[in-house]
Amino acid sequence: VAAPLASAPEVAPDVVIAPLIAFDRLGGRLGQGGGYYDRTLDALRAKGHAPAFVGLAFSIQEVDHVPMESHDQRLDGILTEKTYIGVPKDI
Repeated sequence: VAAPLASAPEVAPDVVIAPLIAFDRLGGRLGQGGGYYDRTLDALRAKGHAPAFVGLAFSIQEVDHVPMESHDQRLDGILTEKTYIGVPKDI
């Protein structure tokens, strides 16, 4: 994907689609360890903008439990080749 020009206006996304290594049905996501998505979502939410956070995965990447740390941002849903898995909001 080409990067926008430096002169392009800043936009806030309505949906953030994140790749992952593993996920659980409570919205836990194991990424690649850089924390980029967690920091970006934290900054957007601090500004009062809460885009949907959707993980993109294959169904075989599902695990029973992904350990979460305090800075980890929970997924709102996971899209696999088989289905969309919505994550409960009240966890």
